[in-house]
Amino acid sequence: MTLETWREGLFQLCWHQHGGSGLAAPLGDALELPTSDRDWLLERIGQQRSREAKALEKAAKRR
Repeated sequence: MTLETWREGLFQLCWHQHGGSGLAAPLGDALELPTSDRDWLLERIGQQRSREAKALEKAAKRR
């Protein structure tokens, strides 16, 4: 894993879009996660974002 990959993973765990959904783990908590838990969370975040994007696309087509 590169330093950039590691940094991006931490960013994804800690970022919370204003008015949006997502995790907002404090940086200290994210740093303490075992690698396997962090990787699982990152994969799950990707899945959730895909689901939300599909739901938004579907809703837009109904209008």
